Amino acid sequence: MTEHKETRDLVRRLLEAQRFAVLCTQSETGPYSSLIAFWGSDDLSHVIFATMRATRKFAHLVAHPRVALLFDDRSNRDADLREATAVTATGTAGELTGQRARVAAATGFLAKHPDLSEFVNDPACALVRVDLDVYRVVTQFQDVTELRP
Repeated sequence: MTEHKETRDLVRRLLEAQRFAVLCTQSETGPYSSLIAFWGSDDLSHVIFATMRATRKFAHLVAHPRVALLFDDRSNRDADLREATAVTATGTAGELTGQRARVAAATGFLAKHPDLSEFVNDPACALVRVDLDVYRVVTQFQDVTELRP
């Protein structure tokens, strides 16, 4: 599998267009999935999401920081088998703790999700950065390409 400009552009467009992804974490009893609102960096190196520190997903990613994210453009139609794009990205998650990093991440995230301003500004809310190491892009139902940021 090779990296192509077309694949990079496809992933960038998908991450810009989609507002939500599925986050997969690991717990002591097995995998756990959560729907999250996200913002992706222009260079595809990382994504940001917000969650309360008291959530199961936050506890899981603190204990096991390796995570997977699923991004897709399905529309819940039969045609999605051939037409939808699904991207699984894997990486390492961690809470942003520095004020400068947190403000920068919140700015990008809230530009995409302005309705979550109150949530993000809650002192109990963590901004989580996932540094991505690989994207696995599936198109046409079974064509798989790997892309590294």
